[in-house]
Amino acid sequence: MQVRAIIWLAMRETEERLNSPHLSISSSSLQFPLPSPPGISMKRSLQRFLQKRRNRIQASCPYKG
Repeated sequence: MQVRAIIWLAMRETEERLNSPHLSISSSSLQFPLPSPPGISMKRSLQRFLQKRRNRIQASCPYKG
């Protein structure tokens, strides 16, 4: 009998959470994060590539000066 009461309470709490407008707004915003403009991610990718390239060139340079 206690198991049924616990399950009933858990289902009731779950339904209340799903029907709450405050939580549904926050959960929908978590599911769909704001995308960053494609130019920014491309710029960061290019900067990372160029930095790694500079590091590789400096590491392989026989005459460090």
